[in-house]
Amino acid sequence: MLKALFPRKKTSRPFKDYYSEWFKTLKNILLPLLRSSIADSSPTLLSTHVEMLHHHIQSYYHALDLAASDDISQLLFPDWRNSIEKPFLCLGDFHPYLFTNLLRSFLGDADEESSDVFIKLGGKNCDFFDKPWEIAMAWKAPSKILMTRVDQIECGLRLMVPALVDRVRNAQAGFMKRVVEHWVWCEGNKEAARGLIGDAVAAEMEEMVSVFLDANRLRRSVLAEIISATNVYQAALFLVGLAQFLVGLRDPDLLGEFERCKMPLNKPSRPAL
Repeated sequence: MLKALFPRKKTSRPFKDYYSEWFKTLKNILLPLLRSSIADSSPTLLSTHVEMLHHHIQSYYHALDLAASDDISQLLFPDWRNSIEKPFLCLGDFHPYLFTNLLRSFLGDADEESSDVFIKLGGKNCDFFDKPWEIAMAWKAPSKILMTRVDQIECGLRLMVPALVDRVRNAQAGFMKRVVEHWVWCEGNKEAARGLIGDAVAAEMEEMVSVFLDANRLRRSVLAEIISATNVYQAALFLVGLAQFLVGLRDPDLLGEFERCKMPLNKPSRPAL
């Protein structure tokens, strides 16, 4: 019914096709490059690969903006996301807290004297003595300036994310109110209700696009602020961790195991004896 009420603009290229190519570039090219440069002693090369991966992620969010503006249903109902990714989604993509939670995991490691951040170099885990000194010590003593900046970023998220969620909730509530009122006013006449309800759908979709664009702007801003607040070695480890997380969610073995372990929401109860 919604398709008849609110004809969508047709995209020349479904976003899931774009994401498939974007993901392959991340997994097969940029992540291996950054891993290899972490093991190298050249800070110039490391800085270049950090910037390449950061730009790749930012380009994804710009493409997501275009997809939201062109056809918001691709984000409202993302059939291109798998069953492991979907629980992490909020406001059209991964929850904005993903960046700060990952960053906190590195800061948490810094508080433990015996802990080391394990990264994959050349396809295998490397411990403290296998890493260049700058990488091994990157998160051992984060500066007070960095800690203060992280607190500020998290404070901003705590203010902005609930506000965005409230906008979605209000848009949905307003939509339902208008649809019910129009339907009652038209006394069930579908033809009379079609235009009125179509206007209500269009108004809600416009607000949803606005919310999703603001959410993407927030994600881009948080990521950029983290990269600018960290040094090149910290940024490299952070981006490797982020990329490995995204790649891991699409691991076929993990996904297969998850699918086999899924339980029905309403498990049949045994009959009373």
